[in-house]
Amino acid sequence: MAVSESQPHLTMIAETTFAAGDLYKFVQASTANARVSVVATTGPTTVVGTLLSQTYSTSTGANEAVTVGDLSGIGKVRMAGSTLAAGAPVAASSLGYGISPTTNSVQLGIAVDGSSGTTGRIFSVKFGPSHNL
Repeated sequence: MAVSESQPHLTMIAETTFAAGDLYKFVQASTANARVSVVATTGPTTVVGTLLSQTYSTSTGANEAVTVGDLSGIGKVRMAGSTLAAGAPVAASSLGYGISPTTNSVQLGIAVDGSSGTTGRIFSVKFGPSHNL
C-alpha cells in the first residue's frame, strides 16, 4: 500500500481535463501561462509535482483549479509497468508515470516500496534527488 506524509501542496489552474486515472501522475507547468498538464516529455521539463485532485467537468476541465503535491517528503506516484526496486531512482515518463530515469530525464526521487506489475499502480516515492533510504 502506498503511503504519503503531510505533503505540502499548491493550487494551480488546469491546462487540460484531468480524470481519476491522472491522479498521482507527474504534472508540469506551462511556461506560457503557468497552467498544469500531465508531463509530456522524458527530457528536462518544469515538473512541479504530482496531481492530487481531478477536474470536475469532463468537457471543460481546463481552467479549473487542481491540487498539486509538492516534490518534497514522501508522496504517491502512479507508476509505469516497469519494475523498480525500493531505493531505485524515479523520473517522469512522457505520459506522467513514474519510471526509471533515462539519458535525458531528471531524477525526482527514489522508490520507497518498489514498483512492479501493470501500468497505473500507485507507489510511495521519497522526493528529491539522490536520497538514500
